[in-house]
Amino acid sequence: MSDAPTIYGGDYVGPPYAFTSSVKNFRRLPRFGHSNDITDVFSSDPNAQVDYASGLIALFVFLLTIFVLWTMAIITFKVMGQANAGFLSGHPFVIPDPVDDETNIRKRPLRVRIAFLVAAALLMIFAFLLVAMGLTNVNNAATTMGESLKMTDELLKNAELISSNLKEVGDNSISIRDAAVTELDDICPADPNIAETLGMDIMGIADQAKEDLTMLANFIGAGLEQLNKNLVLVREFTDQTEDATRTIQFWDWEMKLLAAGLFILPSLLATGVGLAMLDLDVRPYQKSLTYFFTPLFAITIVASIVVCCAMLPISATAADACSGGGNVRGGPDDTVLTVYRNLVGDDTGTIVNDLVGFYTQRCDPTYYPFDFLSEYLNQLDEAVKSTDTAYSAVQDNQGLLEARCGREFDNVITIVEDMNDNLKLLNAQADLSLDLIKCKNVNSLYVNTVHDAGCTYSVDALAWIFASALVISVCGMIMIMLRSAYYPEEYLELGECWMSTKPVPTKSESRDSDEGTYPIAAGGRSRAFSGETGSPARSPSAVQGAVPVVAAASGLASHHPRPPPPPMDVPRSIKVAPSNDGDEFEVTGIVSDEF
Repeated sequence: MSDAPTIYGGDYVGPPYAFTSSVKNFRRLPRFGHSNDITDVFSSDPNAQVDYASGLIALFVFLLTIFVLWTMAIITFKVMGQANAGFLSGHPFVIPDPVDDETNIRKRPLRVRIAFLVAAALLMIFAFLLVAMGLTNVNNAATTMGESLKMTDELLKNAELISSNLKEVGDNSISIRDAAVTELDDICPADPNIAETLGMDIMGIADQAKEDLTMLANFIGAGLEQLNKNLVLVREFTDQTEDATRTIQFWDWEMKLLAAGLFILPSLLATGVGLAMLDLDVRPYQKSLTYFFTPLFAITIVASIVVCCAMLPISATAADACSGGGNVRGGPDDTVLTVYRNLVGDDTGTIVNDLVGFYTQRCDPTYYPFDFLSEYLNQLDEAVKSTDTAYSAVQDNQGLLEARCGREFDNVITIVEDMNDNLKLLNAQADLSLDLIKCKNVNSLYVNTVHDAGCTYSVDALAWIFASALVISVCGMIMIMLRSAYYPEEYLELGECWMSTKPVPTKSESRDSDEGTYPIAAGGRSRAFSGETGSPARSPSAVQGAVPVVAAASGLASHHPRPPPPPMDVPRSIKVAPSNDGDEFEVTGIVSDEF
């Protein structure tokens, strides 16, 4: 027999892992001076474990701190009030008179509302991507894992069937072995020198058959015990994995509720902004936004922030696992083998270590774990050959043996024939076992589970969920900060500061004109009021018509003032009187009902 092991399954070489962009990008995340080698978690060095965990915690705290500071800023603006924080406090926009608007403040509401609508649109787009891309990849990962579990279940069923057949064959072989040993122990009591008579070492053949049968009994007993033990462990693991897969429901009611909120609530808020842009003052709708939908939207954004902050270290961990450990970075194959060695130890040469290495390292013959089976199968072939030889020798010389040995050999021939048939059946079952566990079958299962489900679909799903949650959180915070966008504008009132301003005289265009002039105090601001409620007018043009002043220029020019006009019934007006020179007017006071 050659020293090189016979590798069953041909020269199959497993496919390498193709690093995805998601794995590469998450791998580059800063760890703030801490390790990104996930195998440190399974090492015996507690400092290395703490160092790796500290890097993940730092990522979580860093992102969470940004949102916490942002939230504190929004609360601070709210506490500061409209006088100090303006529209950032959540109050309506206050627009000055266009004459005094040197910084174009009147354009600010439009700009803020456009920013609000853009943020709402981005939020809804990424809410769709969260479902379409994130949960789709999660579903792909779950489907691929289900396929792997199904393949594993089929392999286990075949292995369990082979184990059952081997046990039956082994039991028959042992009973045949015991009977054969009895028959062959003293095959020719009347002539111990029968070998010289026949010219054939019949006794040596019998002894070799007994030795082979004893070896076969030991092989079946020890091999089946180890095989059944491993099958039980694999079955328990697959059952636990299947239960865990069924337990994790990524599209359960919580996620459905969150996704629905990310579509409905921004739409309602955007509708409020649209009404304000159309100059429609729908007070009940504004109140519902202020006291119900905006707080509900804020709760939804908080949930999105929590998801975003949690996904960052989880995604980084998955990327680390799919990148490999140590300095080699050989992908998940390297991670699996390194973690196993960190947990169990580098027991090179043991069957379990070789099994893990062979199936995860693309069927590297260095780790081939079935050398002992090759030896046993070779011995099994030798046992088949020896029983064939014994059967032929006894059958061909049956008459002579019976005459010289003084006994019948029919039972011997029957036992040897049964033993030979059983050995051939056992050999066939062993070949089926090797075909079942050949590297192509098991490595394909490993690639489907680890490469595809674990390090492709799962990491892509985490990447989309994190990116979508991050954009949703940022846009949601912008919308909350700019929530004043769905309020109509308010215009500055005519306050005490206006009254204390130095009057600015105006001249009439014609002394003969009966039309009055409209003096405006320097630096003063006006505000139009409608009705008895005193609500602000929605257009600056209304301000000009809200301050009627009536004067007769011709009478003033001749220094014979005309009688005052009849009282005008207006909500608020400005009272004017001629100045000393007769051609100018000045504000003398404010009256509420009439001049």
